[in-house]
Amino acid sequence: MKQILSLLCLFLCLKGSLSAYPGYWEPWGQDSDLKASPKQEATPIPSIATKIADLVIRFHQEVISPVDGPRSHYRPTSSRYMQLAMQRYGFLKGFIMGCDRLLRENDEEWVYRKIEIDGQIFKYDPARVNKYTEKEKSLWTQSENF
Repeated sequence: MKQILSLLCLFLCLKGSLSAYPGYWEPWGQDSDLKASPKQEATPIPSIATKIADLVIRFHQEVISPVDGPRSHYRPTSSRYMQLAMQRYGFLKGFIMGCDRLLRENDEEWVYRKIEIDGQIFKYDPARVNKYTEKEKSLWTQSENF
């Protein structure tokens, strides 16, 4: 009788382990779909005007600029600045920002931060909308009072 009971117990244990799902199984797996997915920033789709302007700027960078030589006193260069501005803020605003940058393209000393690259000093002016924070604006107003 003892042997029958031990065989029955062994049979029940083996049967339970043989009928189990293989691998790792979560009984709450159906709720896993409810987890919040990581937020993805929407990348703006460039307009046709932005694509055409990008081709023209790339032509300038790859064909005209190597022949003519580097002339920009800024980093990023003015052509790259206009590309970035158009990609980030759309064609019209990026074009206006790029034209403004071209009007300021000179070798005069001014208020831009300077960086040194390979022994040369360049003005650093990245493409962003709010160029002057409140702290820097207050410095501007203080310097105008003197």
